[in-house]
Amino acid sequence: MASATNLVTWQAKVTQTRHLQALTHPLVSTGRVWFAAPNSFRWELGEPPQSLALRSGNELVVLSPRLRRADRHVLGGAGGGPMNDMMALLDAGFPRDLPGFRRRFELIGVVSNASSIVLKMQPRESVARRMMPAMALELDPAGQQLRATDLTFADGSRLRNDFSEVLTNAPLSAELFRTNLDAGWKVVTGRKSP
Repeated sequence: MASATNLVTWQAKVTQTRHLQALTHPLVSTGRVWFAAPNSFRWELGEPPQSLALRSGNELVVLSPRLRRADRHVLGGAGGGPMNDMMALLDAGFPRDLPGFRRRFELIGVVSNASSIVLKMQPRESVARRMMPAMALELDPAGQQLRATDLTFADGSRLRNDFSEVLTNAPLSAELFRTNLDAGWKVVTGRKSP
């Protein structure tokens, strides 16, 4: 946790593996992810990107470049709600402090060996726990840097993200977190989270 308190930016390559009950083989995608404290991120999958998720402040935009569609969600304040709970889950790998982490998550167990530390946990908020009853963060034991996330959903599906080529606290342009959509995009605005 100590390394996260000094985290300003974080970027990495990601390999995302989705295990769906209806499929015998998992779906694997590669991409990149960028994070800037306190709450901005850009997550893109595919080369060129087939899907992007951008969060800047209280707005989340999910882009489908092939369809030229943007789904925009305004996140509420301290009141919570499903979208806020999901954003808390995405922020899990970058806690600012131990009390903040404990407010959001219940630590179920820790598995540690020479090659990794795995924190097994569940969200404290019941709405988030219904969507995602379990998650795990895998950390490098030497520097306690985030190495992977493993999310288990209510339907039994799993989503694992393995990170490589991690770079911390390098300068990032604010443009990374902007959508800059032209008139050719269909923008669908979700309602504000209560």
